Amino acid sequence: MLHSDRTPRFVARCGAVCCLLIAAAATVAAAPPAGYYDTVVFTSVEAMRASVNAVIDGHVKIPYTSSATDTWNVLEAADEDPYNATRILDLYQNRVFAKFGGGTGPYNREHSWPNSYGFPDDGTSNKPYTDCHHLFLCDVEYNSDRGNKPFGECVSGCSSDPADSYDGATGVNYFNSAAPAGVWETWDGRKGDVARAMFYMDVRYEGAVGEPDLRLTDNVALITASATGNNEAVAYMGLLTTLLAWHVQDPVDAKEQDRNDVVFSYQGNRNPFIDHPEWVDDIFADGLATGAGDLLVAFPRITGAYPNPFNPSTTIDLSLPAAAAVRLDVYGVDGRLVRALWQGTREAGDFMVNWDGRGDQGRSLPSGTYFLRATGAGGVDTRKLQLLK
Repeated sequence: MLHSDRTPRFVARCGAVCCLLIAAAATVAAAPPAGYYDTVVFTSVEAMRASVNAVIDGHVKIPYTSSATDTWNVLEAADEDPYNATRILDLYQNRVFAKFGGGTGPYNREHSWPNSYGFPDDGTSNKPYTDCHHLFLCDVEYNSDRGNKPFGECVSGCSSDPADSYDGATGVNYFNSAAPAGVWETWDGRKGDVARAMFYMDVRYEGAVGEPDLRLTDNVALITASATGNNEAVAYMGLLTTLLAWHVQDPVDAKEQDRNDVVFSYQGNRNPFIDHPEWVDDIFADGLATGAGDLLVAFPRITGAYPNPFNPSTTIDLSLPAAAAVRLDVYGVDGRLVRALWQGTREAGDFMVNWDGRGDQGRSLPSGTYFLRATGAGGVDTRKLQLLK
């Protein structure tokens, strides 16, 4: 039985990223119905994944567009402006719009897991297309800019879509269309929301009859291969490592909890990673369980940078699941390499690298945003650093 004071048994095997995830998750605790998660099993990553899937599987399919209750009805309730029931608050622009009930208007429905990656055709048994846990109301132009780009940190060649200032929060969405798939970086205030929607989709859809097996990955080739124009048995989205970082950066808040409650009232299932954010670490960060043949064991993870913002130096924490060659570089916002920080072979485990805020020529760099990139045999992890002087 699940207890509110449960300490995940996987914690003993976690590194620094585990502590960060749990600390971020502990700030807010959702309140699902009593007993909702009592059947979840914590004996292994595989058992936990399967038992969570069993809890949230088989939800009510909401029609995409209908004269009866459809996704417009659900989303206009789920994304309602907390201060004005006649308006909605959209995902990427952070702007309020008057509710118009559906159809053609200033906002539309964003598939945060793009339906082109695995389920482009709606159907009676193909539920991800209309699953409101990953559908959000979104400004039409911003939705178009996002397209089907995977979620990731935009490092170079970036365009920007600013978010409005609302209720003390604002930011900027960054994106590019670079081959092979482009990248979309959600503004800081909603990064965790889209990350937890992706974790939900990965665990909810496991290839049951009529449904795809959806998997998060850092392998962009797998993601782009999913866009065949047909419903697929197995399909991919990402980037997993970026989404894990966003989950830490933007913890669950009351608005996200309220949204979970609204969708639950229509669909009859919940996003477990909003109710129990610590389970992200148990299933994804600890196990990196992304499906057979897709485990990138040599993937280096940037688990922290302290302090950040910093002046004059910061210490970068990294974790390596297996022995591998790793390099660490610092880039400017224009994509220019400013410092080849470290390169070498490391054994599995955690290690630290210090950056003194200087470029390759030994000169002190100006204040600004920089991108730290860790590259290994399995892929790339990126973290923003802010140098303040």
